[in-house]
Amino acid sequence: MDEVETLALTKALDGIEEEVYITGSRLNPKKRGGDLDILIFSSKNSLKLSLEVSRRFFMECEEKIDVLVFNKDNLSRSEAAFINTLNLIRIK
Repeated sequence: MDEVETLALTKALDGIEEEVYITGSRLNPKKRGGDLDILIFSSKNSLKLSLEVSRRFFMECEEKIDVLVFNKDNLSRSEAAFINTLNLIRIK
């Protein structure tokens, strides 16, 4: 992530107390392309939280961002299986 994206992500996640991870192609600093993929574990409304973080990010930076929100305490088998396939780096 460059400086603009880092600042945009910081602002987008302001006030979010839950666990937040970066995943996807952006984990490899040698690769630049692709969306910024964020995973948030939260019991809040997943659609509402995803849209809010995406909106805040886009207001600061016009890069693409994908925000996934899952309730860690109520994962379906398919959600847990999907999450287990991801490489994650915790940022919050």
